[in-house]
Amino acid sequence: MIQDIAPRRLRNEFMNAAPRPGDLVLDMSVEGVLLPQDSLRFPTVEEWRNLECGGTLFYAFRIERQGEEDGPEEERFFLALHEAGERPPAPEGWRRTAPSALRRECPGPLAYAAATGWHLFQWYDSTRRCGRCGEALLPSETERAMCCPRCRAVHYPRIAPCVIVAVTCGERLLLTRYARPGAKNLVLVAGFVEAGETAEQAVHREVMEETGLKVRNLRYFGSQPWGFSGTLALGYVAELDGPDDIRLDTAELAEAVWVERAHIPPCPDSASLTMEMITRFSQGRL
Repeated sequence: MIQDIAPRRLRNEFMNAAPRPGDLVLDMSVEGVLLPQDSLRFPTVEEWRNLECGGTLFYAFRIERQGEEDGPEEERFFLALHEAGERPPAPEGWRRTAPSALRRECPGPLAYAAATGWHLFQWYDSTRRCGRCGEALLPSETERAMCCPRCRAVHYPRIAPCVIVAVTCGERLLLTRYARPGAKNLVLVAGFVEAGETAEQAVHREVMEETGLKVRNLRYFGSQPWGFSGTLALGYVAELDGPDDIRLDTAELAEAVWVERAHIPPCPDSASLTMEMITRFSQGRL
């Protein structure tokens, strides 16, 4: 999955650090993350400043190298935040690429860094003023937070928990396709955890709402940070409880089908928790 970058490790502890010339910059906008035209890497602080892209650098995280002889022991990443509504163009020789595209273009630490950086960019970009009093926010010097100098409110990064459910019936797996435009891949039932419910209750509710099916014998599979949508995905395996007739919620899904283990199509990549669970079921390992 996207977070599996061993022997490297992402360390996201907050640091009140100043950028150094060799640190890396995640320069993001709604147009994508800044990369060279001819390679897959992020600009260094020195390169970024020479490009005169503008913006303010915020420390994001670092990636440690463990057990690798070549390269520095760690790489530090800084997020470039531009003025609200600004869409900085890519300088000559550079391009902007959707961070989600990197999960297939270059799986590994770079894709994971882009996903985590996108999560932070979305939060910083939308957390410029206090939601309580409207005052302009200032970054905390002691933790990853934005602070209001007027009413003293503290705003932390938002992480939305969601559930992903592999509903099984013997040798069959329930696969769905979203109703939104451009959705092509078959995926698992998924949805956000609502206020006042447990993750397990969300599993039962989401499966019932989207397909009209009841489930039992829930088994926790694992979790995944998914920075592209600012979520923490919690994976569950569940058995069908009752009839297998599907009542499709057409507002959410375009399709929901039972697929025999041997007929499950190959997954386009192994970056997501959904694809990992589908692949494991097809291999008889779920």
